Amino acid sequence: MRTKTLLITAALSAAGAATAMAQVYSVNAVGYINLSVPVGFSLIANQLDAGTGNNIVSKLFTGVPGGTTLYKFTGGKYTIDGYDPDAGWDDPNMTLAPGEGAWILNNSAAAVPVTFVGNVPQGTLTTAVPSGFSIVSSQVPQSAQLDTVLGFPVVGGDTIYFYRGGKYVITGYDPDAGWDTPPIPNVGESFWVSTKAAKTWTRTFSVNQ
Repeated sequence: MRTKTLLITAALSAAGAATAMAQVYSVNAVGYINLSVPVGFSLIANQLDAGTGNNIVSKLFTGVPGGTTLYKFTGGKYTIDGYDPDAGWDDPNMTLAPGEGAWILNNSAAAVPVTFVGNVPQGTLTTAVPSGFSIVSSQVPQSAQLDTVLGFPVVGGDTIYFYRGGKYVITGYDPDAGWDTPPIPNVGESFWVSTKAAKTWTRTFSVNQ
């Protein structure tokens, strides 16, 4: 079998924290992502498939400090899942699968290491993007331009909101002028999308490309 290694370095930042580095190592499409989740809020993504039944918070976030909380935005409202070291997660089966995204609150006094382990998603990958606001992520752990490389189906009026360094970094798309600033998500980072009409984000990917 042909072997290919992906090495991608990215930053995941949040309020009051310096840039934290994330690295992805993948051999034969199996790898891991190391994230340093800063104090406060940040937008996080799991971009490796841990397998059936394993892309859930109780398997993905082990050893995190008490008070760690995830906020998923679905159907126009938040689902909140908190961690207690004695009782575990409020909802241990809440998913964070490739393509999804969530706020994570690190309520401790220091950055928290989080490691995702699994398969690099390959083949025809689809992510539903509803109309209005949603939090999504690239299914593939690459830091590259959202539309031209990662295949996001941008249309006029679409707006992308990253949360970095304790503030939003916003870029909109105009069909005549293009992006205000080309959107490039980091590895392990999800982001807000505002779009007028629901669509499907489809990308065909192979590590042998």
